[in-house]
Amino acid sequence: MVSKRVLLPEGVQDILIDDCAYRRSLEDRLMDNFTKMGYMEVSSPTLEYYDMFSSDYLAASGDKMFKLIDTNGKLLVLRPDCTIPMARIVGTKMKDFIYPIKLSYVENVFRIDEEQAGKKREFRQAGVELFGISSYKGDVEVIITAIESLIDLGLENFQIDIGQVKILREVFKSINIDEEEKEIIVQFIENKNFIELEEYVEGLGLEPNISLILAEIPRLFGTPKEVLESLVQLPLTEAMKEAVEELKLICQSIERLGLGKYISIDLGMVARLEYYTGIIFKGFTKSLGVVLLSGGRYNQLMEDFGIKCPATGFAFLVDQIIRALKLQNKLDNSKTKNYLLIDSGDIDGATLDKINEIRAEGNIVEICLLENSEDILEYSKRRKVDEIIKIVNGNIEKVFI
Repeated sequence: MVSKRVLLPEGVQDILIDDCAYRRSLEDRLMDNFTKMGYMEVSSPTLEYYDMFSSDYLAASGDKMFKLIDTNGKLLVLRPDCTIPMARIVGTKMKDFIYPIKLSYVENVFRIDEEQAGKKREFRQAGVELFGISSYKGDVEVIITAIESLIDLGLENFQIDIGQVKILREVFKSINIDEEEKEIIVQFIENKNFIELEEYVEGLGLEPNISLILAEIPRLFGTPKEVLESLVQLPLTEAMKEAVEELKLICQSIERLGLGKYISIDLGMVARLEYYTGIIFKGFTKSLGVVLLSGGRYNQLMEDFGIKCPATGFAFLVDQIIRALKLQNKLDNSKTKNYLLIDSGDIDGATLDKINEIRAEGNIVEICLLENSEDILEYSKRRKVDEIIKIVNGNIEKVFI
């Protein structure tokens, strides 16, 4: 029987050597890209007060958060979401900053997610949040940031699905049904269960125009041109038309930048995080049927922290991107060489200078602590060493064992 002392809790895992290297490299590239686009890195604590996540804009339902009690009896949680802490930072620590405020982060989040493969409990996220821009241009900015970051990583055949939560919410505002009935409709839409949705909506006795819109929402996915043309045919209210116009402007802006091939519209996309108020989006690849990134607009969340401020942003799921890159063989492209230095003896200053010169070029120089030739050879194979070397009179000499 395996001792419980060596087991890990369900949903967490050790990240071993190669995957740690992939993760660090990927995060460095993402953060470098964010910085070049004007985003400033911040970090929030892993522990937060439960109350911050228990407002009307829950990041996760209470039973999906990891809770603990501190020595003062206060209820804490392991951070289940990054957006709310970023909003707290802006609302409490950056009130005097000039808008727009552009923040980036790399953080772990913790929540009980039974829908994830392997029932994961800990997730690595890298993302950006843009505060202070209410127009569609803010949404364009963050979607472009996501697209260009994935292009920079070398990922191919990815797609960003864009949705608009205002349309469904306007429908719900206009009808008198309870929360349970709304949830049933949402599930049918989310699963694109057209027939059962139509039958259920028909049984509610709604106005014909509303029933038609609800029945069509899950069918409204595809290229921006296709979906926008279909929307024109529906009996939308003025508020819905404004939401569609916003969606249209975003897609047109992205297409003008030559990035239109990466986007599609899916109005059946459901915002499970209640703080989203408008545009939402998710990223996928054809080779991996899981979400790589998700985000959207949240214009009311900042009111929880005492200020009115529109905002939008997204987060990459770092480990899912690594999986996608692996499937496309896009990870093993490092130009770094890995040297193992033997016969170093007592290293003098000149030898150390040469070692540092090689390292400064981005290479690895590991000083070998073994003496037996067979041990050195076996070690070099396990460490995937490119060359075994000696430094003689300031020059590198390749060693054959």
